[in-house]
Amino acid sequence: MQLQLFFEQEFDTGDLDSLVEQTVQAVEGAFNTSFPQECYNVIVASEELVRQLNRDFRHNDSVTDVLSFPLGAEDEITGEIYICWRRVESQAQEYGHSRQREFCFLLVHGILHLLGYEHGEEPNPEMRAMEEKILERLNLGRV
Repeated sequence: MQLQLFFEQEFDTGDLDSLVEQTVQAVEGAFNTSFPQECYNVIVASEELVRQLNRDFRHNDSVTDVLSFPLGAEDEITGEIYICWRRVESQAQEYGHSRQREFCFLLVHGILHLLGYEHGEEPNPEMRAMEEKILERLNLGRV
């Protein structure tokens, strides 16, 4: 699996590059396999862009924390994950943990969607267990 990190605009994020690479290793370790065909763009985005994408593609005119979009099999990039940085900051504060943990949680959540995990309004217990397993591999599990 390859993740390419992009920023829609400048945000005070610190160093996310190493977290992204560690997340790839943790995902592959949790599944006990590599995903050589998977190449995702990870875009750290503004509330405005996330709201626009959510409205245009999910018909939900609101800001959300993460959106995942699979792309066609013909593309070199097989999916995109948009993470709203303002939501990373506010949710980290709300839940009492670091921005790094919140970013990784949302990144893992987006990756799992692109790997086929789904949920409705309520969390999917299997997906939530896999998220926690991966975050524990990153030493970012729940305290």
